[in-house]
Amino acid sequence: MKHHPKFVVCLLAVVALLFACSGIALSQEISGGIVGTVKDPSGAAVKGATVNVTDPATKHVVRTVTTNDEGQFTARDLHAQIYDISVEATGFKKHIESKVQVDVGKALNLEIGLEVGNVSEVVTVEANPVAVELSTPTVSTIINGDQARQLSLNNRNWVQLITLAPGVSNDLADQVYVGTTNPAGQANTMNIAVNGARSAQNTYTIDGADVTDRGSNLTIQAYPSVDSIAEFSVKRGLFTADSGRSGGGQINVVTRGGGEKYHGSGFEFLRNEKLNANDFISNRNSNPPFGRESNGKAKRTPFRYNNFGFTVGGPIYLPRFGEGGHATT
Repeated sequence: MKHHPKFVVCLLAVVALLFACSGIALSQEISGGIVGTVKDPSGAAVKGATVNVTDPATKHVVRTVTTNDEGQFTARDLHAQIYDISVEATGFKKHIESKVQVDVGKALNLEIGLEVGNVSEVVTVEANPVAVELSTPTVSTIINGDQARQLSLNNRNWVQLITLAPGVSNDLADQVYVGTTNPAGQANTMNIAVNGARSAQNTYTIDGADVTDRGSNLTIQAYPSVDSIAEFSVKRGLFTADSGRSGGGQINVVTRGGGEKYHGSGFEFLRNEKLNANDFISNRNSNPPFGRESNGKAKRTPFRYNNFGFTVGGPIYLPRFGEGGHATT
């Protein structure tokens, strides 16, 4: 069977493009990590200790590593969430660091000290929620999903939360619309300056994918619901090799994952003029623009806003052809 030369060239070009795109995708930082050192009571390194990283929600061990000659270990490419870290070594009590928060784009540093004793004995330590970043010079701020969902947001646009980071200034409108254009048909520009850089020098990524409109660099092409956000980071300077394309802020959003059990939530954010007090000028106006109530008070300016929806999360069942049963992810 003969192939036309042009067909072969096109096929090779497509393959090369796919490899290039996969390389770009893999280079984006969408996870975090843990680096640490295990020592005995005298401060000497403990070699060969087993370190297990466990998801407390599912009780599954997601990573197992062993300390090296210097007592150091590294667990990379961990999804941004809370973990339990257990350390076991012969001649020492089992050590558990509970509620260890791993953030996107950061490598958490742990200093673990083991106590001499039987491995059946357990020492549990609750991790410090405030940890100093020692593994990278990058200056960044983390906004977690609970903050995104519970802080007051006009129009529930997560972009407004970027302005909470130090070194960030903005010229955003009072109501930031979702989408590349606002209802008037004008460009919905993200006028946010990070560390004095221009608003057009920011890069926005969602789960590692660049969503910055590269035509103007001032609009965003995707707006995840605040209910789908696990957390996002605002990097402001001294970027590592995985960050690039612009010299301003690097804003990376990571969306939420599922779990072993199905769960969900429903929400509605309501705004209505019945919940608002009237303004002074309308009350003093002898001829209010919307008339008067039966009690003689001026009618409030009509304002109705309903933002509602729901979330669903859980396992995905995949058939195992030839093996029977099913797999979950």
